[in-house]
Order: sequence, then C-alpha cells, then structure tokens
Amino acid sequence: MMKFKQLTDKLSAMRPNNVMVCEWSGLSMQAAIFNKAGKKLQVQATASSESIDPAVAFSQILSSLRTQGWQGKHVIVLTPSVMSALVELPVSPKKPKPINQMHELIRWEVEPLLMQHQLQWTLGQLMESHGMLTPEQVLEINQAQKQLKQDANKGERSRRFGEVALEFGYVTREQAQSLFVVQDWLRGEDDEVQCGWSAQGEVDDAPGVWNWLSTATHQSVLSKWHELCQDYKLQLEGLMPLTGNSVALIDRAEKHLVLLETTEFITTSSHLKRDHIVSVQHYVNRSASMLDACLEVFHAENTQHPGIVLAAPPESLPSLRGSLGSALASEPDLVMFDERDGVSPGMFAAGRLFFGMKGARKISSVRPGGPLPPTWHRTETQAAALVAAMLVLIVISEVTMSLQYAAISKEKAEIDERAEVLDAAVDRIKKQRGAIEKQKAELEEQKESQRRMEARLEFFGQSLPERALLVQAILGVLQNNINKQIIVSRVDEMGRRATVQPAATPLNKPGIVETDNFNIDAWALTESAAQEFVQNMKLSIAAWDMEVRDIQVIEKAGPMNLAGYSVSLSLVRVIPQSEVEDKQA
Repeated sequence: MMKFKQLTDKLSAMRPNNVMVCEWSGLSMQAAIFNKAGKKLQVQATASSESIDPAVAFSQILSSLRTQGWQGKHVIVLTPSVMSALVELPVSPKKPKPINQMHELIRWEVEPLLMQHQLQWTLGQLMESHGMLTPEQVLEINQAQKQLKQDANKGERSRRFGEVALEFGYVTREQAQSLFVVQDWLRGEDDEVQCGWSAQGEVDDAPGVWNWLSTATHQSVLSKWHELCQDYKLQLEGLMPLTGNSVALIDRAEKHLVLLETTEFITTSSHLKRDHIVSVQHYVNRSASMLDACLEVFHAENTQHPGIVLAAPPESLPSLRGSLGSALASEPDLVMFDERDGVSPGMFAAGRLFFGMKGARKISSVRPGGPLPPTWHRTETQAAALVAAMLVLIVISEVTMSLQYAAISKEKAEIDERAEVLDAAVDRIKKQRGAIEKQKAELEEQKESQRRMEARLEFFGQSLPERALLVQAILGVLQNNINKQIIVSRVDEMGRRATVQPAATPLNKPGIVETDNFNIDAWALTESAAQEFVQNMKLSIAAWDMEVRDIQVIEKAGPMNLAGYSVSLSLVRVIPQSEVEDKQA
C-alpha cells in the first residue's frame, strides 16, 4: 500500500515548481526565475536585455535563462500596457456573480479608464521617456503641429509628430522607427477588453458596495504576448501592471498605509486600510525623476498622516528613500523582498501570486482565456478534493485492516500452535523418510554395481570369446580357399557387434538381423579362379551363419601389371532377431 508521504510527494510533483517573471518597462526588459521554498520565494536565475524591441529582448533573456539551466514553461509578464483600477460594485466577495457577468461588470467600469491609459502612449511621450526629447522640445513640436494643422485648413498637408521631430532634426529615422515598435506593443487595437479582479473591502460610506481591484488590457495586447510565448513553447500565465503589485508583499496593514511603487516609466500609489486597497493612483513619469513622481502620487492621495512604504528597484532604493524621507519629513518603510540587481519588488509580487502565497489575493492578473472559475469549479480543486476523499478512504481502509489484522493475528497464533504440533510430526516423518530414501539409494547403488559387474563378466566371458572365434573362423576360411591363383589384398570390418550395418544388397527376410560385416578385396589370375574363390567362400561361411554379398568380379591388372581379375565381396553375418533380443534382455 502506498504510504502517505509517497502520495504527498507525487501530488507535489504535479504542481508547477517554478515560474519566469518577465518585466518590460518600455525601456528595457529583465526577468527572474522564482521557485517556492516553504513559505518563501527564492530566485534561481536572472537575466536582462537592453533591446528596445520586446520580442528581441524576450528571446535574448530566454536564451540566457536556458543557458543557466532553466527548463520550465510558465511565464508571467509585467508590462505598462496593463492597468489596474479600483471599481465599486454591489457584489459581495462572498457571493460573486458568475464569471461572464462579473467580467462584463468590470469591463463596463474599466473600459473608459483603459482608453485614457492607452492615450498616454503617444510618440512624444515615449521620446521624452526614452530621453530623446526634452519637455521643451515636445512642446515645440506640438505647437508646430498645431500651426501645420491650421495651415492644413488652407490646403497644406498636416504632419505627424514623428515627421516634425525628424524635420527639426531632434531624432533620427531609426530612433523613431524603434519607438513605433514600442508603441505597437503598448497600445491595443481598441478591441475586446480582458480583465482580472480581486476582492477588497466594503466601501465605508456605501453599505452593500465593495471595492474590486481590477486589472485590464486589450485582447490584442494579450494575444501578442501569448503568441510570443507559444513561439518558444512557453505557457503565458497572465499579464500584470508594471507597478502597483507590491501590495502583495505586505502581509498585514492594520492602519492607513500608502505604498509608493515607482519605476523609471510609471509610478503608482496604493492606499491600504485594514489590509484592503481603498484607492489607486498612477502617474507616467515622462522626464520626471522617481522622487518627483512619488511626491506627485502621494499628494494626490489626500490622506492625513498615513504610514508610507516604498517599493523601488534595488539600485535606486537607498538614495530615493533618503530623498523621499527628507521631502516628507518622515523616512518611509520598505517592502520586504530579496533585494538583488535585476529583480524588482513587483516581480516578487507576481511570483507570490503565481504560487498563491500570503498577501497575493490583493492583486490579480489578466489571464489568457479569462479569469479562473470559482475555487470549487477549478479542475485542480476538484482533483484535490478527489485526492482528499481518496486519503479518507485510505485512512478508513487502514483502520479496518488494522482491526482485521488484530483478529487474524489472534487466530493465526492459535493456528501456529497447532501447526507446531503438526510440524513436529512432519519432521519425524521426514527423518524416517530420509532414512528410507538413504537405504534405497544405497540399494540402488549396489544394484548398479552388480549390473556393471555382470556386464564385464558377459563381455569377457561370452562376447569377447565369440568375437575371437568368429575372426579366427574367417581367417581360417580365407586360408583354406586361397591357392596359387588367388591373392587377398585387403580385409576390413565396417561394423561392430553392437551396431547393425545395412547391407549393400539387403536381404528382405523378416525376423533376420545383420550383426557383422567384413569386406574382402582379392585378385585372381583367371576369371574361373575368381568365380571358384567366390563359390568356395559361400560354402565355407554358411556354417557360421554368414552370407556373401556385394560380389564384384572385374578384369583388372594385378601385381607387377599382370593381367587378371579384381574380386570384391562382403561377408555378412545374419542371425534371428529373437536371438538378439534375448541377448539384450
């Protein structure tokens, strides 16, 4: 039976154990691989790219992470093209609407805000953010555009911002073209809006109305990142705003708290009250410093004496904290995260959301295919419930089997006692049987020794003398039948007494067995001498139960090339089959 620890290990292996969090600021891209170790996040690897094209930067970062040994497939992207906003809905988190209805309510509220958010990504704003233009130059180009628009009413063609900037010589065509790519990734195509949401607290001055932190972007933006991940066989888990996610790093906020999260591109303030977000403010930095942007969003909160928490890139954090403390006459606290180069607090927050860690429910992401269904309707939840039911059944089975085991053990002890008595009797029988078997073996050995002795006696006492007598008889026959006209050149034996040699011209007589075979080669001066030799041999060996076969008389030169005849014949001994069987018996 599978042990509980083994089952738990197998269930843990089914969950994703790492995630790639990619942060694109519109200026550069950085990424980190997070894994969960107990209740903490750990950074396995980091990578960055300065390429202005996010597709190229993503490819470079992925190549670097693969080189460092990452083989995962789950990706979360933080991008300025996703915005977050707080909306008020008469929907209780305890009784949420179905996903489709909830999505429609959220979309209705955030769509105008998303349109305003998208309008910020003008070419002038991007050029100013990338340091290609100063605010004065942007203003100058805008005024020139207005003048050209007035002239267009008089028949002149109006000019775009990029064309005017090129004409003034402020930027090159390559710089403008690169920002068109950035603008294409930042702006949606005014198509369907995709949303994610997380429940906050009830609105203080509106009973029955709750705050919901929504995250939104256009479907076209989501599709671009989804297709980019698919090109590398990765799975996009969701898109998140570039800033505003660090509230997930605050475990508990009992009092009023303002979290200022800033990057080079965007700054966000999140006002928390009783651990719920009550307002969110965004500010696009343009050419403003991080300090100015933080002060701008802080004063926009209009909150009296709140606690201040700062979240910023690690390399800017010490100086920004000091400057902000001087400006506000109160040094801000810092969000707790593993400060290291290339990893922002927002990336840590995204990792906490992916692994469902404490505090992560304050934020949300825009997922391909829409938000996840309620917890009970999720496949993984149903699988977990099924596993829990299996565990309960296993526990019940364990208890039942333990009781059965105790009863069976008692019965087994009684049976073992009776078995010991039987075993003792069996042992005695086995010993007696062993003694009998030993005596049988000794007796069989004596019989075998006796059989070998009888075989030797039979061989030396009967077979060998008979054989010697037969050979002497054949030699005597040859001696009696050889005269001056006959020469015997060869006598060979093609068989032994134990074998049966088939004759060249077999005698088809039933009950007859051929036991010996002698081949004789001779030479005669005349044919009549040869025929006489053959006839004499037939008559002489008949008394020995032998026959002459395979007779050949051929004219052939003999010794010293004398003319004569070659004679060859076979002497075959034939005896009744019954006699052979009697001897074998």
